[in-house]
Amino acid sequence: MYNQINADTLTSAGQFALSDIQLISYVSAEGGSEPKKVSVRSQVIEVNIYEDLFGKGLTGNVVMVDGQNIANHLPLTGFERIEFKLNTPGISKGFDFTSVTGHPMYIYKISGRQELSPRTQGYVLHFASKELITNEQNKLHRVYTGTIDQMVMDIFRTDLKSNKTLILEETKGTRKYVATGKRPFEFISELSKSAEAGRYNNSGMFFYEDSTGYRLRSLENMLAITDGAARPAVARFEKKPRSVKGGSGITNIIQEMQTVDGFTIENQFDTIKNLRNGVYASRTIAHDLMNKTFINFDYDYNLEFSKNFHTEHDGNGGKSDNKSVAPLMNYEGKQFSDFAETVLYLQSTTTKIHNDIEDEPKGTNTAKRLSQRLAFAAMQVSLNARGFTGLSCGDVVALEIPSYEPAGVDNPLDHDPYMSGRYLVKSIRHKIDTSKDMHTMAISCMKDAVRVAYPEENNDTFTGRENSEATNILQYELDDTLITEASGGNNDGILS
Repeated sequence: MYNQINADTLTSAGQFALSDIQLISYVSAEGGSEPKKVSVRSQVIEVNIYEDLFGKGLTGNVVMVDGQNIANHLPLTGFERIEFKLNTPGISKGFDFTSVTGHPMYIYKISGRQELSPRTQGYVLHFASKELITNEQNKLHRVYTGTIDQMVMDIFRTDLKSNKTLILEETKGTRKYVATGKRPFEFISELSKSAEAGRYNNSGMFFYEDSTGYRLRSLENMLAITDGAARPAVARFEKKPRSVKGGSGITNIIQEMQTVDGFTIENQFDTIKNLRNGVYASRTIAHDLMNKTFINFDYDYNLEFSKNFHTEHDGNGGKSDNKSVAPLMNYEGKQFSDFAETVLYLQSTTTKIHNDIEDEPKGTNTAKRLSQRLAFAAMQVSLNARGFTGLSCGDVVALEIPSYEPAGVDNPLDHDPYMSGRYLVKSIRHKIDTSKDMHTMAISCMKDAVRVAYPEENNDTFTGRENSEATNILQYELDDTLITEASGGNNDGILS
């Protein structure tokens, strides 16, 4: 998407196009049936829009400096709508919150209301997609039959009553579920966990909203295109000085937009968390209630890694088999993926619960879904860059992280070989500062593979490398010794 930037239209990094901002009251205007509208563009000093793979809809807020007492005259009650458009100049993709061509957002909260001067007040108005409001008003009480993508579409159109664009990734299998008093998003979340992507060997999907609409999508579809090749990165972010003209005398606006203002490696690895979460290994006990039998299915991260696409590919767009977050190593004669009992899952294999309807996938489905998703939690980077509405959560980006060492021939690119590479965009905060006339983004990225494979080690470098003299001490004996020594030494002070 960054390659679609037109330098004639977008002349500076962080430039934005923001329309009029209107608050729409539930109260009708005097003498008519149309709702009362108030333009607040001149009173807004900051706009924030949030999108998140783990969220259920777009949210945001506007920071107001109100000298007209709109809070009382509209009035603001938590039942208003807000309308505006935001996009990067020259890019059609953006946020359309208008009632004519898009979908208004709904005001649900006011916070931080305080006096700025005797005649001026400041406050923050929080808004969210209408679906988040509708979700709180409805609960489901019916049976759903069909593929999971069909069920999600039914709930989205019928129960959430949404007319927004819905992009669905097809799922495998005909299922049957009974919703008993669950809210729409809660039930969709359960369906998403059980869903199997139609064209990928994985389990579990995401249901989220970005600027294009709502999406039901698997992790692997975010990482690879349907013909079996890795999905191209839409951006290449790098930390370097700004306004480098490259000898031409003209600033390269595309490079400027992809220059990082700052970044933080939030997590690089967490072995204990990965062990506890079953990233490396787990065991699923599948039990048949009818026949009173059970069978164990062991999940092995090292064996499963090469079967799926990850953030890093093999260099030619294919699946990688050696760039996992767990190096191949000899740990006391085993691999870390050999300890299956670190996490136990229970799963029913009782069949024919709904007659001829297909059952959920058995075996390591749950283990694989959680391992794939939770592996991303261990490697996360946050970065700040100039705003661009062409970027969305779920996109793949490349990030070059500096190598903090003296320059040398052993690392001519001066990049971190493990943390640099391809990332999945987890969330974005778009921030519009109207006083500085600047659009910036705070981006959270995650990955589940390293760019350069970790070294392999066949030798056991753990066994026998610790002090083997184990010492056991009884606390009461230690206390008795302390008292005896104090009394014998005529040291009454220690007993006082």
